[in-house]
Amino acid sequence: MQSQPQNERNAFVSAKPAGRRELRFAMAAVLVSAAIFGAAAPFATMHIAHVPAFIPAYQAALVISDLITAVLLLGQFNFLRSRALLVLASGYLFTAFIAFSHALTFPGVFSATGLLGAGPQSTAWMFMFWKGGFPLFVIAYALLKDDAPEARGTSGLPRDRTGIIILAGAATILAIVCALTFVATAMQDQLAVLIREGRFTPANTVVVSMLWMLSILALLVLWWRRPHTVLDLWLLIVMCAWLFDIALSAVLNATRFDLGWYAGRIYGLLAASFLLVVLLIEYGKQYSRLAHLSVKLSAANASLERLSLQDALTGLANRRFFDRYLAEQIAVAYRYKRSLALVLCDVDAFKAYNDSYGHQAGDECLKRIAAAIRSSCRRPADSPARYGGEEFALILPDTDLAGAALIAEAARDAVAQLNIPHAHSPTAAYVTLSGGGAVLLRTIDMSAGQLLAAADQAMYQAKRLGRNRMVCAPAEPQHEHV
Repeated sequence: MQSQPQNERNAFVSAKPAGRRELRFAMAAVLVSAAIFGAAAPFATMHIAHVPAFIPAYQAALVISDLITAVLLLGQFNFLRSRALLVLASGYLFTAFIAFSHALTFPGVFSATGLLGAGPQSTAWMFMFWKGGFPLFVIAYALLKDDAPEARGTSGLPRDRTGIIILAGAATILAIVCALTFVATAMQDQLAVLIREGRFTPANTVVVSMLWMLSILALLVLWWRRPHTVLDLWLLIVMCAWLFDIALSAVLNATRFDLGWYAGRIYGLLAASFLLVVLLIEYGKQYSRLAHLSVKLSAANASLERLSLQDALTGLANRRFFDRYLAEQIAVAYRYKRSLALVLCDVDAFKAYNDSYGHQAGDECLKRIAAAIRSSCRRPADSPARYGGEEFALILPDTDLAGAALIAEAARDAVAQLNIPHAHSPTAAYVTLSGGGAVLLRTIDMSAGQLLAAADQAMYQAKRLGRNRMVCAPAEPQHEHV
């Protein structure tokens, strides 16, 4: 399977190269975030009231946001088949799963000490696993950025296996989160004490400092791995918010529920929302483009359909449309007991005209004759068509034999009025038209072939009578015209 064309890949922020505008916007977002961080940092230890509903609402928002982001990234992976995207989507799945587990173990949310056998250190260690795990996924994503199928010179992961890969990845992430939760709860006595009597210990400072350095490393690796895509720039913004989150909620603050702790959680929510908003905007734009392309495609298909049913030379309906329309009108005539007439016309001595004046003049002659025949049809349902070569046909719904004779004569007269010179015609000094008309018999099950044969027989009768005339006669049951 061939890899996707570059213009198709660039429809995604994960593959679209970042321009100067995107870079300036990213820098502005980082500067604004840094300014807010700088304003909040001196007040990080300020005590603020404990709001019991904050943690459930905050964790629920994180879980939903990260899950949606993971699903959108997996959708892009399914199309682009880039391992880097699979890793990044797995990182967001990791944060969604571990945020849920963190909420279960948080004291005072679902129970006084937390669920899953959580102890005093469980929630703190879940936070450390959470904040240390995501930067590892970002580093892996940055190192795998050039792992796109065309960069490897291959067609990438088999498309029919991406579903299995996604399920296997999600199961692996879930297993990792379950294992970390087990460590933070069942093995908490073997872990360092991070919180004592509601305040952070020196061990907490050491662990958080390591996490902060890991996040900086992820930021540097992501910046180093160029060229940057639009997704890369937004991940840089996410990692900056990630750093501010850790700094405010676990370094500069003194305990839970102070200003730094709340501000850090807000930065964490922003970090989870930045990429989601970008992906949603991207999908909105793609939907708009798809809707626009659908309208254009429908118009193009309608145009192609018209062209496929139109004779290129004369602009009349072609044989394909004639056969379809005649079958439809026969069915309508029988169903609603209506009359239906068919007129076949032939240009007299047209071969002699072509031989004498040339094929180019013959084409111009047919164009003028087609226009004249079209002018004789006054009702929308009447359909003139080029039956083949110099032969034309008129399908006339709701028309009896007398009406067919009037329209046929009008077509013959319109052609005669053109006064197209024809020095080698045995009939007249100008181009003439002969034709025959027949009406559908409702007393028998008459087919399109039989009606054509009846009109054809009337046309040849007009030829035998000296040409330049129209003969309309009642149809008689006969074998189909071949």
